[in-house]
Amino acid sequence: MNRYFRILAVAVLSLSFVFAGVPPSEAALKCPRNAITFVVPFGAGGGTDRWGRILASSAFDAFDMGMRVVNKPGASGIVGWKFLLSKKPDGCTILMASPTPVIALLREKKPPIKTSQVKIVAAASAFRSILLSAPGKPYASLDGLKAYAKKNPGKLTLGGTQSHLLGQTFFLNQLGLKVTAVPYSGTGKAISDFLGGHVNLVAITASSGAGLVPKRAAAVVNTSNMPTSKKLKVFKGLPMAKDAGVNDISFMRWIGVHPDTPDAIADELSEKFGKLLKVKSVKRLIGKIGEEIIYSPRAKAEKEYADMVKKMTGAVALLKK
Repeated sequence: MNRYFRILAVAVLSLSFVFAGVPPSEAALKCPRNAITFVVPFGAGGGTDRWGRILASSAFDAFDMGMRVVNKPGASGIVGWKFLLSKKPDGCTILMASPTPVIALLREKKPPIKTSQVKIVAAASAFRSILLSAPGKPYASLDGLKAYAKKNPGKLTLGGTQSHLLGQTFFLNQLGLKVTAVPYSGTGKAISDFLGGHVNLVAITASSGAGLVPKRAAAVVNTSNMPTSKKLKVFKGLPMAKDAGVNDISFMRWIGVHPDTPDAIADELSEKFGKLLKVKSVKRLIGKIGEEIIYSPRAKAEKEYADMVKKMTGAVALLKK
């Protein structure tokens, strides 16, 4: 009889752990081959790709397993998002993205997926849209751009990914200026066409533009009110939205998993990304590319994502003008 009660007690105790849930740090994140697939829905060389590779380089420090970066470019990030949804909801396939795929979905009359089809686990940072011109052009400064665009509405072509284009279009629209937006699926291609003279202007992150200024490009404006890193001296004194007397706009770098992923695993991932973003080598390398870590845990990141989608819903019409 005593043996029976001992067995019963063990069973009850086990069930209590099941119903009470397990702490995030003890959630069962177990991945095949002890590696996480980290999906970057853009081509190599862009800002998100750099983030992905830096995080992957120190993944063992936080996850006790490797992280394999997989580029899945196409349809402004939607191809990579679809790839995530095709995988098991076990937390072993993670998507890191900018607002670009969100904007792309909002612009579709019949979007292939919904912006809600992701479980946000964290935000790694926020970024600005920096406008570059070829050096020596009459529109290579903010004052010059305003004067040129007013005389030649729609003549200037502006390349960039959806999020960066939206940032610039939002900014220019407030000044009553019109340019022709040329969307690209990845920053690398946009820069290539800009350097080749196929577009007059390009909208990119500060980290992507730092190596171009001042010899191959001139920095025109930062459309946010987030100053660029002090380490990027080429952007010192660059005008921001407030200097032009208009509202600013910036964008979050979000990290998500399959929407059906258990909450315990999502919480564990959030905790581990927070730990990863504190690793010295990650902080150093992120600083070297001219960006900064602005971590938000799951609950806060989910709210930030929802707010971003709401703002983007009202702003995407600008890209159609």
